[in-house]
Amino acid sequence: MSDKPLFDLSELSFDEFVSFFFDHDIDAEEYWYQDPALSSWNDFDEQSIRSPRVIVGHMTRLFTNFGDIASKFSLQQINAGIWAMFTNQPFRLQKHLWLLSTPLPERLDCIHAMYSVFSDYVAKSKVEVMENCFYMWWDWMAGNFWQQLLFTDKISEGDVSSLNQEQKTLLDAMLQTLSRTLALSDQRTQQYALHGLGHLHHPDVRNIVQRYLDKHRHELPLDAVRWVEACRDGTVM
Repeated sequence: MSDKPLFDLSELSFDEFVSFFFDHDIDAEEYWYQDPALSSWNDFDEQSIRSPRVIVGHMTRLFTNFGDIASKFSLQQINAGIWAMFTNQPFRLQKHLWLLSTPLPERLDCIHAMYSVFSDYVAKSKVEVMENCFYMWWDWMAGNFWQQLLFTDKISEGDVSSLNQEQKTLLDAMLQTLSRTLALSDQRTQQYALHGLGHLHHPDVRNIVQRYLDKHRHELPLDAVRWVEACRDGTVM
């Protein structure tokens, strides 16, 4: 893939966007997204994307229909594609959710659509141990949210009092989506939601996770209880 030129992802159709991230021969190029040629742009530089609104729209459509779309690819292809979307420069597509290039309602729709990834795909999967992209999903979302605030507004991680109303609304949307995910009966999705809540630094996290712990403590071994407590306290790794 190193011989392919960089291009504007927003110029891709939705089907091309899906293919770009997921349609790879994992046996031959498992880490295709780590190509140095794809890592030359600044994390929060939008100059390489003509229309961030298109990217947000593609993500919303992908997440809303994730169960159907992901069924066309292997779990390994999905894992690599999600790592590419959320971790690799110049992608880190979640950065477009925090910036003003796209109307706030559309960005909120994208965040809420992430619930379907877990309800319609992960929770229904017959695979006992999923790939780690789903465990890391909300770590990447919450982490990038706070990173860009430090970069753009010098707001430290967890300093909710310094957020403006729009930023608080985005944080609330993540909390709402994680809370819905935590309510799913699938234990894997619960674990992924708890991990995300542990990185969110929303003031309501403590009560939400404590209620979960009060309900499930009797089912959990001691090390699992301690891990949930770390999610509650915002100290989880």
